[in-house]
Amino acid sequence: MRKLFLIITSIIVLLGIWLLISSNQATESTTSIQAKLADVKDYKYYLDQGNDKIGKEMAEMDLVIVEPIEMQQKYIDHAQKNGTLIYGYINAMEADKWNSALYSQLNEADFYKDAHREKVYFAEWDSYLMDMTSQHYQELLLEEIQKQIVQKGLDGVLLDTVGNINSYLPEKEQEAQNKAMLSFIQKIKQQYKGLSVAQNWGFQTLADYTAPYIDFIMWENFSYDVVGEDDWALDRMEQLVHIRDKFGTQVMAIGFEDEEKSRALAENYQFKFFYSPAGSHYNTWQ
Repeated sequence: MRKLFLIITSIIVLLGIWLLISSNQATESTTSIQAKLADVKDYKYYLDQGNDKIGKEMAEMDLVIVEPIEMQQKYIDHAQKNGTLIYGYINAMEADKWNSALYSQLNEADFYKDAHREKVYFAEWDSYLMDMTSQHYQELLLEEIQKQIVQKGLDGVLLDTVGNINSYLPEKEQEAQNKAMLSFIQKIKQQYKGLSVAQNWGFQTLADYTAPYIDFIMWENFSYDVVGEDDWALDRMEQLVHIRDKFGTQVMAIGFEDEEKSRALAENYQFKFFYSPAGSHYNTWQ
C-alpha cells in the first residue's frame, strides 16, 4: 500500500513539473514573439498566391500576413527560415462561400440571424455574418486553424472581422458575442500552445475582453483624411497605446490614401504601417 502511495505521489509530482515546464515554454514563446513584433519595421498583408519574386521579397520582410489556403508552403518555409514572421488569415465573424471546404460543414445554427430571423449577407465579400456563440462553429474554426495554421507551421493566426460584433450587431447582443469571442481565443491558446493570435478591428472587444491574448491588432483604413482629425479615432489611438503598454499588443495600421501623412500619423503613435492603394483588396503584391 505504501509503495502504491509513493508511485501515485511521484506521478503527481512529475505531472506538476511537466505542466510547469509547458506553461513556462508557452510564456517564453509569447514573450519572444511579442519582442519580434515590437521590432517590426515593414510588413505586408497579402491574400493570394505567391511566385518566386513574391517569395524572395517575403523573406526580406519582418512580418507577412497570408491567406494560408492560397500561399504556397515553400514560400512560407523560405520566409520563416530567413526570420520573417508569418501569420495566416482566418475569417472569424464571417463565413466566406469561396472556402467551400469549411462552408459545407456549417449548420443553420452557426449563422447569425437578425430580428426577422434572416441571415446577414455581405454581397461585396460573398459571405455571411456568423454566430460566435455557436459551439459547433467554434469547433469548425478550431479545426480550420489546426489545418491551415498549425499544420503548416505558421507563427500565428489573424482573426479577421472581429469588429463585426460592434459594427453590425444590436448593442444588447454584443456582450454575448464578445464573451464567445473571448472563449474562442482562450481555446486557441489552450489547444495550440505558443501560437500567436492577432485580430482585425474590434477595438472595444480588444479593450474589454481580448487584449491579454492578442499580440497585435490590425487597423484598416488608417488614412489621415479618415482618422487624422476625427475625435473618435484619436481616442482609439490613445486607448491602443495604453493597451500596448499594459499587454504588449502592437498595432498594424493600413493606410488606403495619402501615404505620407498617414504613415507620419502612425509613426507618431509607434504603430506599424503598410500602405495599400488598392484599399481592402489584398490580392496584389505591392
